Amino acid sequence: MTQNKLTLALLLLTLTLGLTAQNNTSSPYSRFGIGILESKADVTSAGMGHAGVALSSDGFLNNLNPASYSSLDSTNLIFNIQGRLSFANYETSNDQQRNVDSNYEAISIGFRAGKNWGMGFSLSPYSSIGYSVNTEKYILGTIDKYPVEYNGKGGLNQIAWHNGFRIFKGLSLGVSTSYLWGSSDITEVSYYPSIIGETIYNERNYHFSTLMFDYGFQWHQAIGQNMFSLAATANFSTELNSHYTHRIYNDVTSDLSSSSGDTRNFSIPMGYQFGLAYQTHKGWTIVGDFRYNNWAESDLSISYGSPRDTYGGNLGLQYAPTRYYDSFFKRLHYRIGAFYNQEYYSVLKQDIDSKGITAGLTIPLRGKSRVNLAYEYKHSGTTSNGLINEQFNTIRVGLTFSEKWFQKTQFK
Repeated sequence: MTQNKLTLALLLLTLTLGLTAQNNTSSPYSRFGIGILESKADVTSAGMGHAGVALSSDGFLNNLNPASYSSLDSTNLIFNIQGRLSFANYETSNDQQRNVDSNYEAISIGFRAGKNWGMGFSLSPYSSIGYSVNTEKYILGTIDKYPVEYNGKGGLNQIAWHNGFRIFKGLSLGVSTSYLWGSSDITEVSYYPSIIGETIYNERNYHFSTLMFDYGFQWHQAIGQNMFSLAATANFSTELNSHYTHRIYNDVTSDLSSSSGDTRNFSIPMGYQFGLAYQTHKGWTIVGDFRYNNWAESDLSISYGSPRDTYGGNLGLQYAPTRYYDSFFKRLHYRIGAFYNQEYYSVLKQDIDSKGITAGLTIPLRGKSRVNLAYEYKHSGTTSNGLINEQFNTIRVGLTFSEKWFQKTQFK
């Protein structure tokens, strides 16, 4: 491993650490719970409906299942960085708003640490909070109203250490150890200039942290020249430690009151995923995932609603050529997919679900490096009971560098 490559990797990691404070969403639904949960999928899997629990880390880093790291090449180091640009449309029964959100999604690195042991590290958002809602409230005892603005930002970040072990031919086990940390910064601004001549600010800041473990396995079985794969991941319920500060102040006399302390802890619930994959010798791959999370037992407080157990599914198809072609378009990898997710909350007795379709491309570069592109259309929410209908058109870009960092040079 050369010194300049190590310096470059550390520089990229340092730059990315500075990005964790930025928001990935402008969705009003991010005000509930710990925000909008983010996908762990690489851009490769994102193009296949975010499916891939049963796929090996072959040419990319599959953070959907730590067992996949056991298949990393013994001489190559893989480095991946990815981001997204999302065009959002929010619609109520009588209004509409458009937003553009952009940010990084993940940075990860993986390599072979031993004969049957693959290791990696990743940094990504676990959840995102970012919203601004304007409304009005009635003055107590009157029919007059005053304007109120609700603003929120923050979310949870996740830094993870992934380990995958090949137990014997066809079977791999894995574990990811993650540290989650972050905050939820909420401000309610009440504009009273025409009533008492001042503006009141109500700020609540919550800080969260915990250590979390994810476990996984993958089993691969050759069927003639093709490959069938079965996989699963699971995590146990993990308590999320939380602390708050609360401050009320105005634009005239400053602080009116303040407090701080520990809040009632809640849990990131037990969850599991199952995955299947079938890969043919002609370059076709079909993948499917199913997942369940026990959010109803999380003790999470949801404004105007409650947490609920969630189910979801993902399905994807890929074609990747198995030999080199002179034609640029014949060298590309093509993907399509679809997904369905239940969100972990119900609001005003309405279940919030999301569904969408995806497509993706891989552009091979020198060696095993590549540029990955994915498009996603997602629909979420409803206009019933005064809620919000959401539509997203999202473009993801991932850069995967695969270099022979551990190959020994022989001199004659």
